Amino acid sequence: MRRVLRFLLGAALMILGFLFVWAGGSLVEAIRDSSLGGPEPAAQSWRWHRALTPAFEKWARARRSNDAAKHLSLNNISGTEWPLFGAVYYLRATENLDQAWQRSPRGEQPSKYARRAIDAAADLLADPAQADWVVRHWGKSDYIKKENVFYRMLLIDGLASQWSLLGSTPHADLLREQVTGLATELAESANGLLADYPQQTFPADVAAAWHAIRRADKFLGTDHDEMAKTAIRGFVGTMAPDGELPPYAWFGDPIVATPVRGSANAWLLHHAPFLWPDAARLWFSAHNRRFWQPSGWLAGYREYDQLDQPWFEMDVDSGPVVGGLGTSASAFGIGATRSMGDTRKARKLSLQAIAASWPLPNGRLLVPMLLSDSLNAPLLGEAAMLYNLSQPVATGLVLTEEPESLSDVPYAVWTVLLLQIVFGIAMILRGAKSMNHVVRSRAQTTRTPTIRSPRSPDCRIRRRLGW
Repeated sequence: MRRVLRFLLGAALMILGFLFVWAGGSLVEAIRDSSLGGPEPAAQSWRWHRALTPAFEKWARARRSNDAAKHLSLNNISGTEWPLFGAVYYLRATENLDQAWQRSPRGEQPSKYARRAIDAAADLLADPAQADWVVRHWGKSDYIKKENVFYRMLLIDGLASQWSLLGSTPHADLLREQVTGLATELAESANGLLADYPQQTFPADVAAAWHAIRRADKFLGTDHDEMAKTAIRGFVGTMAPDGELPPYAWFGDPIVATPVRGSANAWLLHHAPFLWPDAARLWFSAHNRRFWQPSGWLAGYREYDQLDQPWFEMDVDSGPVVGGLGTSASAFGIGATRSMGDTRKARKLSLQAIAASWPLPNGRLLVPMLLSDSLNAPLLGEAAMLYNLSQPVATGLVLTEEPESLSDVPYAVWTVLLLQIVFGIAMILRGAKSMNHVVRSRAQTTRTPTIRSPRSPDCRIRRRLGW
């Protein structure tokens, strides 16, 4: 039994060591990837998307087949919002990769091998049963017609991606109704904004809604370009009380602005450059000046621009904020910097994200899986990573492409790589030694002759015969 346990321990060490070395190899591949900062999708995103696709289809269909969405509290943000957010991230990532494939075909086209997952994600978005939480906020008759920007933005964005990928959507009537209704309501609002939830208005979600509407216009044959141009009034002047950037949110009645936050800026800059490129350049400049925290060890975006914030805090939007650096602000900063064409910052942020993600040999990402809601949205983290790593630069923006340099790789990435390689090789060698010891000791045991007593009859006979 001791031999068996020692052999199994050695095998486990070898497997664990292999996972360390594999993650290190993935990080080396990322360091060498010329597309990591844009404008094309990161090289590894193709394989990761292929691995995620069957799992996403299975999860989306299972989510629709049960009534889990009806038994969640309004405060359970990860259970209510994240499943649909994850579906949109997956669809947008698939669309980004498919458009890149059309520019330069390689392997099987994403829209072909992912067709069943695309349909499953879109069906999940369009399923009224998944809207239970917004029905409770807005009422059964109004939730699809009045404000409710976040949910309706997700519907439009996801269904537009399905149409883009497959050439049509079975939910075309729903898409048309939402595009026309939400655009008109936003255009007629007093300040250019509408609420996500009663007395909770998030400007970045309004920008995402306008971007989704303009994307859907291409397939519906509608035109909301002029409305979208004038929609900038909700983000400037008195709607940007700090004089540069719109606030994270407007809360209460009468509404009061919250401070500007990095995670909201990142989400805004995913969409603003496709709508208002001139304003986006000014916002990006202010965001970098006030929130970018350069460091040789670990670079990223702060969640707050005040330096006296707590060393650690966390909420559902920002994720963990450690030493001022915001998880969401930096992770979604990848997509924001790629949209704005800032390849240098995008590359740094992407390298750090991949180092922290721990890629597995099967193409899945360990840490994003662990950080997702395992019961309701287990694939959100991986879908979000793919969406950010495949985000294209906005049309008309100048790509600030700079030559790759190893000196730009943060020291934290080198440290992680060193630990992965050293610990990986050490565990493989230790595991092999343990397994080899068990095999050798077993072989020696089977070859050892039986030792007979000198006084046994057999030995006496042998002596007399001279043997």
